[in-house]
Amino acid sequence: MSTETDFEKRRGVSRVEVRDGFAQVHASRIREPLMEGRLAVLQCVADARVSIDFLKLTPSGLSFLIPDAQCEAVENALGGCDIHTTVRPGRSIVLVHAVNMRDEEGLIARVVQEVIASGARMDHISDMHDRMLVVVHSEDAAPLRQRLEANMIAATAMGRA
Repeated sequence: MSTETDFEKRRGVSRVEVRDGFAQVHASRIREPLMEGRLAVLQCVADARVSIDFLKLTPSGLSFLIPDAQCEAVENALGGCDIHTTVRPGRSIVLVHAVNMRDEEGLIARVVQEVIASGARMDHISDMHDRMLVVVHSEDAAPLRQRLEANMIAATAMGRA
């Protein structure tokens, strides 16, 4: 009996991962010129030596994730700016891994459908060629992970992804 070596990962969702310990920052009502204002916000955060993740541009500003432990530093850094700022701790990133995710027809839609059906409070969603990132309230992360593993990985193993 010969055994074969798999060189490619199976299509569909292969793994779901949770990264905890984030806060979401929204900076809005930035005055014109908007791009210069956005850059000024980012410079203030950089000057405070705070690393950001998941940067998103909004119609009147921007939003991003920071480590939960850096909330006070960011609030202090942005406190003197003439902008509206909210810092919301207790966020997690749920990563849904799937090879060539964008090429698998309907896969991203199915993941989003599962997230919505779970009732998780979702702040942001993004995709890459091999994964989706979903920012949710931290208390929703573990149940969402379990749901995605049960419904998406099991479906992949059964050839339904």
